[in-house]
Amino acid sequence: MREAPETIRRVAIVANPSVDDGYSERLVSILGERGVEIEHQTEPTGHRADGELDLVFVLGGDGTMLRASRMYPGKVLLGVNLGTVGFMSGMRSEDMESGVAKVLDGGLHVQEYRMLEVVLPEGETRIAVNDAVLLKRRPHQIASVAVTVNGENLVSYQCDGLVAATPLGSTAYALSAGGPLISGDVACFVLVPIAPHSLVSRPLVLGEDQAVKLRVEERAAVLSLDGGDPEEIPAGEHLSVRLGREKVRIGRTDEWTWWRAVRRTFL
Repeated sequence: MREAPETIRRVAIVANPSVDDGYSERLVSILGERGVEIEHQTEPTGHRADGELDLVFVLGGDGTMLRASRMYPGKVLLGVNLGTVGFMSGMRSEDMESGVAKVLDGGLHVQEYRMLEVVLPEGETRIAVNDAVLLKRRPHQIASVAVTVNGENLVSYQCDGLVAATPLGSTAYALSAGGPLISGDVACFVLVPIAPHSLVSRPLVLGEDQAVKLRVEERAAVLSLDGGDPEEIPAGEHLSVRLGREKVRIGRTDEWTWWRAVRRTFL
């Protein structure tokens, strides 16, 4: 956990219009009463935006948070949950007035989570906050993926796909696929097979110094980072995945610690 900005004077607001329902107007009014400058107010386009900001308010669900993280890399994101799951959010919509007051009065806690580093077949490096998902291209087929860890051949999966997820992402698709829920302060990532065609198959938890190569065999697959548009990975090509050094910064009020968020979201 890192210290939050001592004073919040300039912010941006990213609001999902499909679920906004007047919340952004309420937020603008609350911030205006406290003399906080709103530099940007936008929809979650995912396109990078620049600005000297102390905080970014994100109104929506986890998908909106992921797009906001691409818009404002390195900035503190404080989510007001208007979605279904909202694990990444730091404030409930019904508590917005009191929550914003608490944040502006010094009650903001910032948690940092390391992201995945994914190297594509052509050598381009991408990052992902939650996960990199490698999936079969056609519904009636299966994917064949060979896994190598730090240069050592480990296993070949026949499956619907594989999810490589950060601890933050272990609460998302990886959890639905049967993966473990990993505490946000653990320096690791997890590899979870989706519907493996095997009697014995378990998720793998890998350390921060371990790199995984995923080789696509027999037929092409598709790759999606943080739920983004899929990209085809031809048969015979491979990806490299590891825990990166870059971090996403998530703001929460004191009511939204990691395990309280787990309990409220999943239990």
